Amino acid sequence: MKGPGLIRGLVVGVATAAAIAGTAHWQQQRDARAGAEPVPVATLHGITATPGEAGWAPMEHHQMDGGDGGFRMPAQMMPGAPEDDMTRLGIPITLVNDGDDTRWFSPAAEFTLAGGAGGAPVTLHSDTIGELPRLAPHSAVRGVLYFDIEPPAENDPPLYLRWDREGAGTELTVTLPGEAPPPGHGH
Repeated sequence: MKGPGLIRGLVVGVATAAAIAGTAHWQQQRDARAGAEPVPVATLHGITATPGEAGWAPMEHHQMDGGDGGFRMPAQMMPGAPEDDMTRLGIPITLVNDGDDTRWFSPAAEFTLAGGAGGAPVTLHSDTIGELPRLAPHSAVRGVLYFDIEPPAENDPPLYLRWDREGAGTELTVTLPGEAPPPGHGH
């Protein structure tokens, strides 16, 4: 191979190697947790996390005439809304520092959502905790973590909250709401 053919071959080779490495990484994580069940409460490096019952975030527009026929606005009309058939799931969480030292944390860096219909963990879309990077001794904060997901089907694996903090990790139970998720945009 010469010139552009060699470069294309190298690019394809690097992309293939990266895809294989990424798949191997997720398989290793899945295998490492095989047999481990998510827990309702966990403590990692001085902070205890307790998720509450999840809820589907409403993303619909109601008719102004008082009719019952609301509709979900397209993402183009509602910036930041879930795309296509994705739905926003909110998971309330309480973080507690029972220790005598201030503890640093970052919901966006520490929490992902896994299981369900998707293969790879889903990163945090947003949260209501905001820019609070630390917890003072003997204090707590409660907020909601939001993830955009494909609504799980009846036979999908259960969802769980993956918490990775300072080199340690655990899975937390996600209790889904009893009602069905709102319909997607369905183009």
